[in-house]
Amino acid sequence: MLKKISLIIFTASITIVIFNSCEKGTEPERSKIKPGRRDYIWTEDTLNLNYHFAMTFQDIMGNSPNDIWLGSVNASYGEGLWHYDGVEWKSIFFPGYAASALWVFEDNTLWIGTEDNILWKRENGAWVDSVKIELEGYDMILIYELYGKAKDDIYAVRWAVKTIVVSYEYENKGIILHYDGVKWKFVNIPDLEDGFHSILYDEKNNMFFIYGSKDLLDILYVFDGKKIRAIMSTYAGFGLSKINGRVYINSNKKVFIYSNNSLVLWKDFTGTDFWSNFVGRSETDFFNTSAKGVGHYNGIDYITIYETDMELYNKVIFDKDIFIVAENQNHVYKIIHGRLKD
Repeated sequence: MLKKISLIIFTASITIVIFNSCEKGTEPERSKIKPGRRDYIWTEDTLNLNYHFAMTFQDIMGNSPNDIWLGSVNASYGEGLWHYDGVEWKSIFFPGYAASALWVFEDNTLWIGTEDNILWKRENGAWVDSVKIELEGYDMILIYELYGKAKDDIYAVRWAVKTIVVSYEYENKGIILHYDGVKWKFVNIPDLEDGFHSILYDEKNNMFFIYGSKDLLDILYVFDGKKIRAIMSTYAGFGLSKINGRVYINSNKKVFIYSNNSLVLWKDFTGTDFWSNFVGRSETDFFNTSAKGVGHYNGIDYITIYETDMELYNKVIFDKDIFIVAENQNHVYKIIHGRLKD
């Protein structure tokens, strides 16, 4: 069972049921999936930053191994947005501050959320739109993650910040923004003192999962586009992952899926170096951060496939390639690149 689970209460109590079994009817299909390959060639690229101590790179997204975008939570001196063309990483001019959230569509239309109230849009190599987001009574709107179902159906999450001048303190409120192809608008949700860190759409359940936190408490929400509901909270921490349309929730080395309005245990990695959320091609071929570096599960066992003592952040995966944002002890940023042998 998931440890240290407490219930979140709004106007009514919330019940959560976790089953320690795999989802019925799915094992035969999973057994047909071949184990993921492990014959990778690994390289490391260094981002040549002038002020690397001021940067915190995390979000990475792309359409191919020759077209990848990298953004930073903090930015300095115009080095907050980078692009990889298959040969080298280059700093790209960004007219805003802190490209903290990225979403790129298949035609390379790029939306970027920031830490300074503005969302930016890039098309055909040019910045074509900027939208200032304002909320009465709040000083700042910070965006830390975007999710685009379509060009006219995009969500953004994080929080609104209010400065209390007398005490030099801040009040935060979790926010969800939606873009309908014409305007960005706030979704009407209850006032929550949470910071929303990530949002993923689960095609199997036709709903969003949102990872939030309040102080040291991590909270999992389900969101149907209008209403938000907490289904789990824990001090153990958790992460959200998505493979082939399904969202996976991991906490304390256990991975769950959502089925029939309940969290169902999919896989228990207790006794391994498994840690953090993951990216992958299938349930038998995914990567995450292990206790020793880059971890990989091939449907049979979980191992550290690439050892490193660097801090590992977000990852993006393709048919033969995986790219991982990494930071060493000197705050130098590197991109770990693994490519399957031909």
